[in-house]
Order: sequence, then structure tokens, then C-alpha cells
Amino acid sequence: MVEAVSGILVQYLILFAAYAIMSLSFNMEYGFGGIPNFGKVLFVGLGAYTFGALAAWITLGIGTSRLGLEIVAEDEPAYCTGTAKYVFSQIVEGGVMTPLEITGITLLAVVAAIAVGAVGGVVASYPAVRLRGDFLAITLLAMGEIVRLIVYNSPWPVCAFDGLSGIPSPFSVMGLEHNISVAVVSLATLAAVYIFVSRATNSPWGRALKAVRDNEIAAMVYGYNPARIRLQALAVGSGLAGLAGALLVIYSGNVNAISFKPDKTFEVIAAVMLGGSANNLGALLGAAIVAGLLVFLNVSSLRALGIDLPASVGQALPYMKFTIIGLTIILVLLYRPQGVLPEKPLKTPLIEWLKRKLGRK
Repeated sequence: MVEAVSGILVQYLILFAAYAIMSLSFNMEYGFGGIPNFGKVLFVGLGAYTFGALAAWITLGIGTSRLGLEIVAEDEPAYCTGTAKYVFSQIVEGGVMTPLEITGITLLAVVAAIAVGAVGGVVASYPAVRLRGDFLAITLLAMGEIVRLIVYNSPWPVCAFDGLSGIPSPFSVMGLEHNISVAVVSLATLAAVYIFVSRATNSPWGRALKAVRDNEIAAMVYGYNPARIRLQALAVGSGLAGLAGALLVIYSGNVNAISFKPDKTFEVIAAVMLGGSANNLGALLGAAIVAGLLVFLNVSSLRALGIDLPASVGQALPYMKFTIIGLTIILVLLYRPQGVLPEKPLKTPLIEWLKRKLGRK
């Protein structure tokens, strides 16, 4: 029982970290910048696809050369074949590659995931970034689903509907407990992202974001370029979303396009609305609640905790999260539109210093 509870807790912490990073990125775009990025899952997926494909490709190339194998694949990437799965298992169990090598490949793939996510944010939003929010939201939502369907039906880059699996974990190669190690790294990454987003939104750039959000014409009068600021916000936010996608692949060891449906975007939106738009602590709070729904509204989790449900209830349980999230959004809009933690004025260091000086006088 204790082992089951600890396993569920570790899973919760990993999902919380990933959803918190996604929520912080969406909060920066929408909460501070007024940019309705309804294609958030697109950039999470881009990060996941990039990480999975690049890590698998480099690892397989080194592994096959050392094992003296040659993989011939005509209509799909070599890392989608059964031989690739054998190579991956040998890398983990047979010591074909050192932990330092796997760690270096993992870090390189994470950086690539962030970069591809950021570039994707600019490319996907550029056609509609000068338009009103509704058009931008629809464009990004449609782009996300188009890319997902293309990836799902094409062997490139992540093996079509079968998905890419068996990606070696640096923690497993080191002999460490994989899930616990991923949880620690994910929480440390979340802390770094939170500091970065907090500093960015409390900077002059953050004030420019809010100026564009509140009154675009007034922002232009003061010399801001709304289109450029939106593109910058989407590049940064999409890069962070790509990072979250990479963390999810590191945790699961696989990536499949079916995991990146539009409902993931609306889970992130619900987290930000619930916690409080334009409040970074609120984004963390909302992510904690949404991650809890995803982990605990699960038959296997409840069974591990000693809770047995009737078969009919168990079948309906995975769909209850949509009902709960929908009701949560409605209740928040009706009774607490500012969220649990409302938006607060920006605490720019210079302004805080001036306040202290004036207070002393």
C-alpha cells in the first residue's frame, strides 16, 4: 500500500511539473499578453516529437555502430523498427553507452525541443498575429490538429500511429530509480521556469505585454509594436511548452501523436482560469488541481489506493474529468472571474526602490 501511494505521488509530481510549465507559458501569453493561444498542445507536441526523434536517432546511430548492427528501413525511420527496440534495451541493460553519453544526448534533445517549439510558435502564429484574438485562437487551434493528424498518419518523425517507444533514460542507465529521478529533475526545472517567467513578466517587456493586452492603440502611441511583442511572447511561451513536452517524453520513454489532442490545451486553459490569470502563483495552483484530477480520476490509481469501483463507474471515470473541468470553468466565470489568486500590480525593482525611498521620506 505504501509503495502504491508513493508511486502515485511521484506520478502526480511529474504531471504537476509538466502542467505547471505549460500553465506558466500560457499565462504569460494570455494572462499578461492577452494572446489566446488555443494551439498550446501543438507546441507541447512539437517539443515531444523533436525530443523523441532526435534522442532516438542519435542513440540508435551510436548503439548500432558499437554493436556491429545495420538497420535497413525503407518506409520508416530506423528507430521505428523492432531491431531499434533491441538496441535501446541493450543500451540500458548491456552498458553499450555510458551514462554521460546518454545524459548529453538527452540535454541536446531538450535544447532542440525548446528551439523547435519557439520557432514553431512564430511560424504558426505569424499569419494571424496581426488579427484580433478570435482569429489567432482559431488559427492556432486548427494548426495544432492539422499537425497532429499529419504526424499520426506519417512514419516521420515518430512512427505514425504506432508511436516511438523505448527511448533510453539516463537515469535507468545510471541505475537510479527512473520515476523518482524524473520527478526531482522536473520539479527543479519547474522552479527555474517559474523564476524566469516571474522575472520576465516583471520586466519592462512584461509591462509592454500588459500594455498591448489592455489597450493596443495606446501601446502603439508609446512606441510598442503589438505584432512584434505578440510574436516574442508566443516564441518564449511555445519554447517553454516544448520543454514540457520533452519532460513528458523523458518520463514515459515514448511519444505518440494521439497523446496531443486539443483537450490538453483546454486543461491548461482551465488551470490558468482557475488559479488566476496574470498571476504566476495562480498558474501553479491551477496546474496542481488539474494534475490531481488527471492522476486520481483513474481506475488504476484508485485501485492502488484500495478503492474498487463498479465496472460502469470505472468506464465513465476517464470522461468525468471533462465534465469536472467544464463545470469548473463555468463556476469560475460566474463567481470568481479573476480566479482564486487575482492579478496583482507588477513589482518592477525600480518602482519598488522608489516606493521605499518615498516611504522613508
